[in-house]
Amino acid sequence: MNLEIGFLPKNYYENAPSTGRYHFFINEGIQYAIHIGEMYYPDYTEEQLALFTESLAPFPLYYLFKQSDRKVTEELKQRLHDVQLHFEVFYQSKNSTYLMMTVLNRQELLRLIPIMIWQHNDNMSTFWSNRKNTFTIESKIWDAKRTDGMNATKEETICIHFNEPTTTFLFSHDFIGTDIFSNENRFSTLENVQKLLPSFIKTDISEFE
Repeated sequence: MNLEIGFLPKNYYENAPSTGRYHFFINEGIQYAIHIGEMYYPDYTEEQLALFTESLAPFPLYYLFKQSDRKVTEELKQRLHDVQLHFEVFYQSKNSTYLMMTVLNRQELLRLIPIMIWQHNDNMSTFWSNRKNTFTIESKIWDAKRTDGMNATKEETICIHFNEPTTTFLFSHDFIGTDIFSNENRFSTLENVQKLLPSFIKTDISEFE
């Protein structure tokens, strides 16, 4: 598999929710932001995807799913229960449910991957990290700098914290790729990341605009 790899420009993940391109909030402390993609997960075996995941972070891993459709949320809970994966309601609001999955080893990861692929087909994204406490849900004002006359909105937002050695990953919707946000030195250069990846993944360095 041939993928592009490159550092993300800061305007993708600036701290101000009204200016960044992602609809989540990164607090101070991030040092490296890298994109690997595009990678269409169903084209690859679950074992390959597990190897890819394991190359980037050690267990335990913490996966955060957001879902606004109650019917899909209940189906997601049932699927996780059926394959005996531990999950908890990380945050519950009037409009959305945030589920946190704890994955302790490769066997559990292999059981989670088909569910993750299924939920990505519903245009959802997945966050995961090597630290559970990197995530919070907070109210943030979005589009504060709009010039079209529309009002800014205050919305519940996934916030990512980097106040200790932390790496967080985003599997983008529609399998656009994997983004890495980190303050750990092993992600300080693209060459370092390339060395981490399993042999079935080949990457070419690109400059993203």
